[in-house]
Amino acid sequence: MNIQHVILATSVALMAVGVYGLTSSNNLVRQLLSIEILFNGILLLMALIASINSSMLTLLMIVMVSVVSGEVIIVMTLVISMYRTSRTLTSDVLEERGV
Repeated sequence: MNIQHVILATSVALMAVGVYGLTSSNNLVRQLLSIEILFNGILLLMALIASINSSMLTLLMIVMVSVVSGEVIIVMTLVISMYRTSRTLTSDVLEERGV
């Protein structure tokens, strides 16, 4: 079994866990964490594809670290803002408000 097959299987498993967590929970924090897990599975798959060319892999890793850092900052800002306004973190409140 090749290391590329292991990475591919891990990537697919991460994406499956992310999709399951996103669809099965109505808690906003769990949904955001599931989106993060799904995103990491996609990034792992992209890294596997880009591993053919080492200079492209280095560039991809720099971009991935930048995107993930920005994503975490934005998500945490949204979660804190939602909690301050509604005092809850369930997505039902968002559905009631039409978001």
